[in-house]
Order: sequence, then C-alpha cells, then structure tokens
Amino acid sequence: MKEIKNCLTVHEERTLTAIAERIFPASDTPGAVEAGAVQYILIALRGAYASQLPFYRSGLRAVNRRARERFGGRFAALSDTDQNTILSEFEAGSVPNWKKAAEFFETLRYHVLEGVFCEPQYGGNKGMLGWRLVDFPGQQFGYAEAYINKRVDLEPLAVDDSEGEGK
Repeated sequence: MKEIKNCLTVHEERTLTAIAERIFPASDTPGAVEAGAVQYILIALRGAYASQLPFYRSGLRAVNRRARERFGGRFAALSDTDQNTILSEFEAGSVPNWKKAAEFFETLRYHVLEGVFCEPQYGGNKGMLGWRLVDFPGQQFGYAEAYINKRVDLEPLAVDDSEGEGK
C-alpha cells in the first residue's frame, strides 16, 4: 500500500486513533485500528473528504480540550472509562462551547465504520477483517447455490484482489 502523507498532526492522529479504538474496540475480534479504519480516514481526508479536514481538526482539538478540562490530560492518555465519558458528551452534544460536538461524533463514528467495512482498495478493511466479522463475502461474481436464509460460507473477495488478500 502506498505511503500516506499526513494531513493531521501527530497529536491529532493519536487522538483519532484513540477515538477509533473506543468506537469499535478490539475484543476477541479485531477492532477499527487493526482493520485499518484510521488509515482509511487519513486517505479520505486527503481525497474525497478533504473538505472535512478543517472540521476534523477543530473536532479533534475540541476532544483534547474537553479531556483536559474534565480529566487533566490529552484524550489518548486517558483511561478507557474517561475516554468513554468524553465521547458520550460529544455523542449527546453536551460539550460546553462547541455546538457541533454531536455532528463531529456522528461524522467520525460513520467514517470509522466505513473504514472497518469498506472495499479494501480504499485503505481500510485490511485483510477483509470487517467483512469476516459479519460473514460478508464481498462482490462475488456468482454463487454455487442460493443463499436464501442461510449463512454465506464463502471467503470474502475484494473488487481488486490483486494482492490475494481474499485467499
């Protein structure tokens, strides 16, 4: 995969990564970070979502500002519980002095999920981890049998599977 030029500062990217980890955490299955959601977002912010870069930057600054106000440190350095508290405030839109908190949270949540479940050619869904979590077979060209009311048991296949990730 090609190298991504940073559009965010190191601290902004750390905050983004920590938020992605809280939105879709790893458990007994991989989470957003392992699935490449952060890389997907960084690529999108340099391309299709470039117009949202200022919104992202102000939102990530607001997250860190709120983390310092509430818990005395940067968001990425807080405990999972304290991070959840901050993100709950953003989700509810109850962050003082920033009216777009809920909009920022919803945008970022949506983009994290896009990164987990997107077509791998866009930089996320590494190794089709997201698809494997939900048994999505990808864009198959046909099925040997009808999968009506049955679990699809095919290996996922990406549109551009030139690297053989689906094998």
